[in-house]
Amino acid sequence: MTEASPAGPGGEEGEASRPMERRGAGVRVALIDSGVDASHPALRAAALRHVALIRRGAAHEVEPCAPGDVSGHGTACAGIVHRMARGAEITSVRALGEDGRCSRDGLIAALRFCVRERFSVVNLSLGIDIPKGAPLRPGDHRSLVELYEVADAAYTAEVVLVAAGPNTAAFRTYPGRFKSLIGVGRGPFRDPEALRSELTLDHEILAPGDEVLAPALGGGERRWTGTSFAAPHVTAHVARIRAARPELSIEAVKAALHALARGAGRSAGEGAMRADEAAGEPEERCAPA
Repeated sequence: MTEASPAGPGGEEGEASRPMERRGAGVRVALIDSGVDASHPALRAAALRHVALIRRGAAHEVEPCAPGDVSGHGTACAGIVHRMARGAEITSVRALGEDGRCSRDGLIAALRFCVRERFSVVNLSLGIDIPKGAPLRPGDHRSLVELYEVADAAYTAEVVLVAAGPNTAAFRTYPGRFKSLIGVGRGPFRDPEALRSELTLDHEILAPGDEVLAPALGGGERRWTGTSFAAPHVTAHVARIRAARPELSIEAVKAALHALARGAGRSAGEGAMRADEAAGEPEERCAPA
């Protein structure tokens, strides 16, 4: 579902201003993905923690693990989050294997871990794709009910879930469709800060997801396309909002995010409204997307 095209290694960003360095400070972000390469130059200054989903018999457990990424997908997503919210603490929850997949039970177990840990925001650049024209099977019903229940538990615990939507209109992607979380579609934005409100059955907000320059394994960068890479942009915005206003409810966080999107869309070429300003307003598979 994701596409990556080679690009030359990207240059280091210029020295960030002090406000940029503080964005997202104190916010705990979980990234359920393929792991993160902590040695990548773009992530050397990031506050990273690494855990992995381990299968033991019929159950899944989450345990500390060494840094590492089995495919590069998680490193790209972590790089986007860190670039936009440098102060955030990122926990890599390695759930995807080398083939870019995890079981449905594994996804649910990883989400339950994130709810128990009470992360401020959880990035899900993956999901269960079900063709729109196909009827749900009994196994689909069970998986979706369990996903719905854990998403509901996250909402109750004030854990913001940000989930990638489908890349093509032929699929329904879960849990991105659930309205208790923030479903993300991709837009052809050049400005990495850009957002657009777009309430549909599949998502409620668009973020940059076409040819996004982000870290790749080996120390360089690539251009990545997919809702997988739109979702971490939204996760970073949510981290900045929660850092500025930690007392906000999930509904208030959503409202601030859409206020940010309205600010960004006032005219072409304008920079996006800063997230901390928006926060000040009233109140059969799991695969990468």
